[in-house]
Amino acid sequence: MTAVLFVHGTGVRQKAFDATLDVVTRSLRARRPGLAVEGCFWGEAHGGRLCAGGASVPVADGARDAGAGAAPEEADVMAWEALQDDPLFELRLLAAADAPQDGGGGFHPGRQPQGRALAERYGRFAASGPVEALFHEAGLGSEFAGSCRAVAASRPFGDLASGAPPQDAWQVLVRATVAEAVRGAERAGGPGLRAVYDREFRDEFLRAVTAAGGEEHRDVLGRARRRVGTFFAGRTTSYVTRRREALTATASSVAGDILVYQRDGAAVRRFVADHVERLEPPVVVVAHSLGGVICADLFATAPPPGARLVTVGTAAPLFWELDALWGLRAGAPLPAGFPPWTNVYDQRDFLAYVAAPLFGDRVLDVRVDNGQPFPRCHSAYWWNSACWDAVLSACP
Repeated sequence: MTAVLFVHGTGVRQKAFDATLDVVTRSLRARRPGLAVEGCFWGEAHGGRLCAGGASVPVADGARDAGAGAAPEEADVMAWEALQDDPLFELRLLAAADAPQDGGGGFHPGRQPQGRALAERYGRFAASGPVEALFHEAGLGSEFAGSCRAVAASRPFGDLASGAPPQDAWQVLVRATVAEAVRGAERAGGPGLRAVYDREFRDEFLRAVTAAGGEEHRDVLGRARRRVGTFFAGRTTSYVTRRREALTATASSVAGDILVYQRDGAAVRRFVADHVERLEPPVVVVAHSLGGVICADLFATAPPPGARLVTVGTAAPLFWELDALWGLRAGAPLPAGFPPWTNVYDQRDFLAYVAAPLFGDRVLDVRVDNGQPFPRCHSAYWWNSACWDAVLSACP
């Protein structure tokens, strides 16, 4: 019976590892029930730590910007990239629109002002049991009420409620509420949350919520989409804005793991090798991110008998080009004993690189589309059926 060993990447600790291993196990066994799935959690014993509790961190803020100007097919991914940082992003653009369009505006005796009607409709939405049930089913139940309050209390919502919003305003309100809930759940530390990483699940959830709110789901095509397109065409969006203390706390495990491994990786390689050797061949090692670098080093020097390698979102090929691998020098071919290697990558994942241009037919590169902006796409492979197709193709 084939065994699959999951080797995690950089920055992973117990809670995130357990959640990801659960997704990996359920996904594989749903497709091939006979597989034995095991985890190799090296982060606790061999990962980076701030030994002085972050005393080296200066008091300052950090930010990283990313340029705009994406192709049309990237519009939705870029919109959700903005929404993950600012759930009110589209709502702000809509509220900032100039004169009313799409038939809005003007005084009509006996007719309720459009803005007030929109606000009352959103109040019914926020109090709706069926809508809240959908949020619970998506794992976002604890975020529902707070997300509705945050949207309703925002200045863009107030501007729309006091004016004559266009026809696509309801779509924008629903997207803002979903985005606020997803961001809240992510900040609360919900690793493995499907609504964060699975684009199809998120979009289906959005459709269901919109329908429960009394309107057929449509893409946001009106004034909001026009203004979003104009915004991305001529400006730079904030990619990540976090306090430096928070960034360093993350870097202590993410970059710290890489630095510690580069200093002395023998212990973690031995740790992985021990896990492989405990399993009966054939063994398929599925290694994510830095785990792929660790396994490339291990398999180049001491390949376990009967093992195969699947790297997912890894920078191992870049490490080879930089002459930063421990087990294989830049320019050297893969050794004769290196096992069959499948390398899965997403074009948007800035931490994923291709290997076939370096090693020819010794490696099979498989491109997948996780449908997420960076950095979420780096963790979204496990919700992508194309990734599992590649893994299972490597399983004897």
